[in-house]
Amino acid sequence: MVEFSARDTFSGRGVIRHVPSIQKLAFATSATSLLDYGSGKGEQYAEDLRTKDGDVIASSLHEYWNVDEIACYDPGVRDDPSVLERRYDGVIATNVLDHLPEEDLPWVIDQLFSKANKFVYANMSEHKANAWLPNGENARVTRKSADWWVDLFSRVSKYYPEIRFCLAFGKHQKDEQGNSELAMTHFHTCPDLELPSSFYLGNMPAAEDHAEG
Repeated sequence: MVEFSARDTFSGRGVIRHVPSIQKLAFATSATSLLDYGSGKGEQYAEDLRTKDGDVIASSLHEYWNVDEIACYDPGVRDDPSVLERRYDGVIATNVLDHLPEEDLPWVIDQLFSKANKFVYANMSEHKANAWLPNGENARVTRKSADWWVDLFSRVSKYYPEIRFCLAFGKHQKDEQGNSELAMTHFHTCPDLELPSSFYLGNMPAAEDHAEG
């Protein structure tokens, strides 16, 4: 079992592996403002962006994504509902959704769409996390297939036909040497988005009604 220090818990750096994909999505939609929903402590926005070798790519994620504003929201760190009183061009939720109970996902995903002007980006994985809850349950409490997540997002997105979405789905596979590696596949509804291992889902049909709940 992996143990984390208090400083390293929910630091927010889990978004780093997704920054190139988010950059392409932000560029494709001409986004200038982002909401990081489930941002952790936000430490990712107070540092240079570097390669694995330590070379500086950009002075900040603001610069790398070419956006004017990034707002952070994480009720587990600091519950500031005022952040959700407006909309942003893009809403990102990395290392968030599959850590929530299945019954809460519809309303949380609906909230992501309701705060976006242009796109929603989220990631999820089917394998267990390297962290465990105090009750002994794995921290990734909702482990579902890519088809399951696509179906859930498609159903919610019907009520927001103007909002694009991109899902980054992680799955462990064996490399040529037989070692386990994490492969990322993207499922999206943005026709101008080009990502490796991606599937364009087309436009979602408009909803006939929106049941409040």
